[in-house]
Amino acid sequence: MNVLEGSVKGYKEMKVPYAFLNKTEKPKGLAIILPGISYTVRSPILHFATGAYLNRGYEVLHINYEYHTDHYDHFTYEELKSAVAADVMTVLHETLRDADFESYYLVGKSFGCLAMPEALNFYPLRNAKTVWLTPQLRAKNVFEEMLNSQNKGLCMIGDRDSFYNKESLEQLQTNKNIDYFIPPGANHALEIDGQTLESIDLVKRVVKMINEF
Repeated sequence: MNVLEGSVKGYKEMKVPYAFLNKTEKPKGLAIILPGISYTVRSPILHFATGAYLNRGYEVLHINYEYHTDHYDHFTYEELKSAVAADVMTVLHETLRDADFESYYLVGKSFGCLAMPEALNFYPLRNAKTVWLTPQLRAKNVFEEMLNSQNKGLCMIGDRDSFYNKESLEQLQTNKNIDYFIPPGANHALEIDGQTLESIDLVKRVVKMINEF
């Protein structure tokens, strides 16, 4: 596998690392992965989803902002929300200015989903397929993007997730461009508390759905 690492200066001149991964010289497309604050690209679902895209012949872009580190301790939550949108767009503009992939996937996990509405306005991603993993449904920009999206999408969130909201989901499901998987008993990691083997089965199912989408 080939890995090309780099970084940009993002919000307030903070360093934002990124990495391109590929297993072929002629990838079918690009999958962009936006992790959560503590749910990194090394966490189970994003790790295996990366492998799934690579095995399908896609190149993968990890945007590895480091909001979980001490460098961001002085940031308020509102500043972090501003940072993730700015940092993602900076990486996209820096790395994809001359890109010409035939297809794109945009995969966000929790906090990473906050940057997806703006990223979808980036011209190369206008027709990207979207994967919303445990999105913050009460965030206005996320809710409105999902409600009105013309992009084909897949959303997965458990009913034991703190961001789960039944009323919001009922409204969002009126948009038939996005399919929903709401596993009962699943927490914010899309795992089941106290149930190791059941959690492994659920992670496997989630990755399978991402791979088949």
